[in-house]
Amino acid sequence: MKFRFDIDKSIASTAYLIRKQRGALNVLPLVKALYHANRASLVRYGRSITGDRLISMKSGPNVSETYDLINGTPHAKPEHLVKWQKYIARKHNTMQLIPDANPNIDCLSGREMRLLDDALAVVCAVKGRIDEWSHRYFPEWEKPTGLSQSTTIDPKRILEIEQKTPEEIEDIEGEIESVNWLRSIAG
Repeated sequence: MKFRFDIDKSIASTAYLIRKQRGALNVLPLVKALYHANRASLVRYGRSITGDRLISMKSGPNVSETYDLINGTPHAKPEHLVKWQKYIARKHNTMQLIPDANPNIDCLSGREMRLLDDALAVVCAVKGRIDEWSHRYFPEWEKPTGLSQSTTIDPKRILEIEQKTPEEIEDIEGEIESVNWLRSIAG
């Protein structure tokens, strides 16, 4: 089960969360809130907000493509990185909006914003280390082994953990394939 990454929704979701925190948000709470919101969207609506690939890292579950953009890694698509850097900057471990940049969050639906709000509230309420909390809170997380810094989390595994029936999972997979196909022909 694979989603199609949406750079505009990644920027919008990140900007939305940063704005909610008065213009600055630490990287770890940001990526945990994005993961939480994408996971909740999958479980409730059979969709991802950003289309990010979900991964397990030592620090817990993560949103892969957005994390690559945050870090400016070579894994990020150059055209996505250029777009990202028009709106969002990293200063040490804090993400901020570029001054006078106005990222468009209109691509987010009301329910997506509510999922982001809920996820941020959960993450901001964590007492102690967020990485240790995320290891316990998300049962699909597995510690990467060997030299690997990450392992892929199959969205199907999340749906199984959340007790979706095989029929429900099959329906969700079919809908995701249809949405991905429509997005591919729309450009």
